[in-house]
Amino acid sequence: MKKIFQILLVGLLFSTVALAQKSANVEIVELNAKSFKEKVWNFDKDKSFKRIGNLPIILDFHATWCGPCKILSPHLQLIQNKYKGKLIVYKIDVDKDPELAQRFKVNAMPTMIFIGMKDKYKPEVGYSGDYSELEKMVKTNLSLN
Repeated sequence: MKKIFQILLVGLLFSTVALAQKSANVEIVELNAKSFKEKVWNFDKDKSFKRIGNLPIILDFHATWCGPCKILSPHLQLIQNKYKGKLIVYKIDVDKDPELAQRFKVNAMPTMIFIGMKDKYKPEVGYSGDYSELEKMVKTNLSLN
């Protein structure tokens, strides 16, 4: 009986660890001007938009005081987790880095900038709070399945 209990306990431990690894969040990095130039676009070097990297990107221009931004944030985390290895989500606080917001003509929050594999991007302003709508935007703007 003790042996069966030990086997069950070990099995439960392994399944718990596996579940925890599967449900772990993929980190969404907050960019500043310096890290933006390293990861997205070095606008000092290339005056016209020329993306860096080999994955589609979502830029989330947000503010800490923005209500819809707070609704969008966990939904973008779900997108980042679901499309792990297929896209990257970055956050940019417009109050900390207004220069980046100005470069993309962001004047309302939240604004998401979808950057596909070509050197062009598409802005989406606002968020209704509907996750399925967000996922549709991601699939359409970034050509993901």
